[in-house]
Amino acid sequence: MIGAFISVVLGLGPVGSELLLVANKADHTVTVFDLASGAPVATLPTGAGPHEVAVSADGRWAVATDYGTQVPGGTLTVLDLASRTVARTIDLSPHKRPHGAVFLPDGRLLVTSETSQAVLMVDIERGVVTGTAPTNARTSHMVAVPADGRRAYTANIADGSVTEIDLASMTATRTLVASRTTEGIAVTPDGRQVWLGSNALGTVTVIDVASWTPIDTLGGLGLPYRVNAAPGGGVMVVSNPQADSAYVFDAATRARRAAVFTGAGTQPVGGAVGRDGRRAYLALQGTNQVAEIDLEAGSVLRYFPVGSRPDGVAIATVR
Repeated sequence: MIGAFISVVLGLGPVGSELLLVANKADHTVTVFDLASGAPVATLPTGAGPHEVAVSADGRWAVATDYGTQVPGGTLTVLDLASRTVARTIDLSPHKRPHGAVFLPDGRLLVTSETSQAVLMVDIERGVVTGTAPTNARTSHMVAVPADGRRAYTANIADGSVTEIDLASMTATRTLVASRTTEGIAVTPDGRQVWLGSNALGTVTVIDVASWTPIDTLGGLGLPYRVNAAPGGGVMVVSNPQADSAYVFDAATRARRAAVFTGAGTQPVGGAVGRDGRRAYLALQGTNQVAEIDLEAGSVLRYFPVGSRPDGVAIATVR
């Protein structure tokens, strides 16, 4: 009861309620929706070209990675979801082109820097970088972390590889060249598998973490721009903007459950899966919308209008 009271006082909403956040690259904003009603509740300014957005485990904070446009960006925009305001901007200098981001269970933030070929550990309340883990790989773009928050995995586009980072020591422990033009990445919540998309080959390589070897290749995926894991396991969702489609896979068997057409010219890109694993939310870059997808039925339930060229998506759950 105390936690619920505090959440309502802070303006977050009742415990269990959800907010949907979408980074609009061309508008330099993040749009925030109340998922229960589908109503927009805020549009907040960011730095130039926000590509991704991450939310804290308690649903209080969000961070947009200000990737930049023609000029490389080098900041993070911290959003207070209780007051629906910009709390601060963090200068990452000398690191530029921040992209993939994820909060750890303890509230620290991980973010990739493409120019530094590194993963940064950031204290968002102090506004400082507290650790740097070099990947020594070109274009370390997206980062994924299992539920225990002990390791991180980066997709390194130019090298066609994945790098594992030990977060206690902030060191790269191993790198595997797995395919070509590897951008989309997800790790199963139990930390046993990494799913790595290849834009060049239209495949997703499934890597067994224990043996650090590929155990499966899923083909016919066009341009598997993003791979998203359900927080509780069960399903993986791959977006393919070339075919205006998303593919739903069983995480255990790797069987394809559904192919969901999001609409002509929609171009689904970034996304997130809801905490119950029943719905996914994909940014539609071609039509400036977000699609809510019923993963069991394999159909689109509703569309949310957002800003120009949406990409990164996150779901904040009030704890």
